[in-house]
Amino acid sequence: MLIQIPILSNRPLDLDALIEALATGDIVVALTPEDMPDCWAFYRRGHSATLFLIERTDSGYLLSMDRLASYSDYRFMPYLLDTLWLQLCGEAFREGGLSAYEVFGEDWLADEMGEEIAYLKCYLALGRKYYLSLPIAEKNLYVDSEALARMGVCIHSSTPRIYGYTQYMLTHGMLPADDEVDLTPIEAEVDVPQHVSIATVLSWQTDGSETTESYCSEDVAVLLRMAHEGCVTEGVVMNDIGTLYEKGIGTPQDTLQAIHWYERAILHGDLLYAPTNLGDIYRKGLAPVAQDLAKAVEAYRQSVDPYAWYRIGQSYEEGWTAPPDLTRAMTYYHKAATAGHHLALKRLSSGDILK
Repeated sequence: MLIQIPILSNRPLDLDALIEALATGDIVVALTPEDMPDCWAFYRRGHSATLFLIERTDSGYLLSMDRLASYSDYRFMPYLLDTLWLQLCGEAFREGGLSAYEVFGEDWLADEMGEEIAYLKCYLALGRKYYLSLPIAEKNLYVDSEALARMGVCIHSSTPRIYGYTQYMLTHGMLPADDEVDLTPIEAEVDVPQHVSIATVLSWQTDGSETTESYCSEDVAVLLRMAHEGCVTEGVVMNDIGTLYEKGIGTPQDTLQAIHWYERAILHGDLLYAPTNLGDIYRKGLAPVAQDLAKAVEAYRQSVDPYAWYRIGQSYEEGWTAPPDLTRAMTYYHKAATAGHHLALKRLSSGDILK
């Protein structure tokens, strides 16, 4: 489904001027009025999984975004709207005295994502396909239960798990597509399948904000069945299985099994989550596995996560495997800090490392 915002204006739209004003350097134009009358579509290279669409209407313009857009595009939306509003209306956006950033902030983002996943769950509960409205690469992409099941996700999974893995499949070209959209109306009523958490896993974003990954019994059943049947193909799903064993979620805690699945995840392309999870096990030690700082560093070195770069810097500063080397420590701290990681920024700002 679409998020749509009307803009009342008689001014002509200058897409080139809009792109220049946005000044992001990553806008890719996908559609102009030469392709379709009164329509402009574009996306952000490296950020978008769906299109932004601007349509000329009788009363002005309509700015649209797919509700299954990337998190980055949700964050970009108020900036885009404010910039477009300024061009078409000659002033900054205001609604009830609030700016675009206040109206379309984090609460709006969470509400829109939650409502979209609720719709998606209902469609899948009825055995229907849920089509994306504005995909970039291919027309008529859809989400169905089979696609989610391949990622260890089901209609009872949490909103972040369904949304996150939908984005993963979308950006990795894994969603199925139809030649034509099935527009048969839905006449049945269905309750939104609810997520009932049996455990949560705490994690931290690059900026230091806390997030939780919630698992329900259905998640555990799907993931463990996939593990036992040997039908897991994606490294990120293998990482989820490793998490179940590491934390003892729905299955007895088993550090050796966790290590096994994290190592498999790395081999199958997960260089973000699994290497840091594996490195943390060896850095802390988790029975029956003893602390092994050399193996921790080896795992962190396989990661593209700024958190892992911070830990490598720490290893050089504290001399985990060799005499301390502050020059190399600073190299990795700066690398992590450049990516905005809060621990590296805090470490560099303390000044202690320079003494």
